[in-house]
Amino acid sequence: MARATTAKKATAPKKAAPAKKPAPAKKVTAAKKVTAPKKVTAPKAAPKTASKKATAGKAATVAKTAAKSAGGSKRRGWSKDDVKELKGLAKQKLPTAKIAKALKRTEGATRQKAYSLGVSLDSRR
Repeated sequence: MARATTAKKATAPKKAAPAKKPAPAKKVTAAKKVTAPKKVTAPKAAPKTASKKATAGKAATVAKTAAKSAGGSKRRGWSKDDVKELKGLAKQKLPTAKIAKALKRTEGATRQKAYSLGVSLDSRR
């Protein structure tokens, strides 16, 4: 087989490509917004038919809720005096319930603190 001539064929100039239609805009879905938890606000005034006792109870509940959200807490830290008393009562081998009552704390809190201090509470009583 004989090869064709190596001369390049003359090509006609290319026509400009017809203008393309713009692509349809993609639908953008809104991302879910993360919102901060709503602040607890005091309830609206109670209806006039509510009893005074119920209104006072609601006010107390609102006050407690406001105190909690404002950073108030029921928890008390252990003072040095509390720790000394705990150790002294534990040395006397008093039952945990009596030690807790003397410290005005729960039995669980008393046991937990004694454990963290390495104080032995005689749990057989």
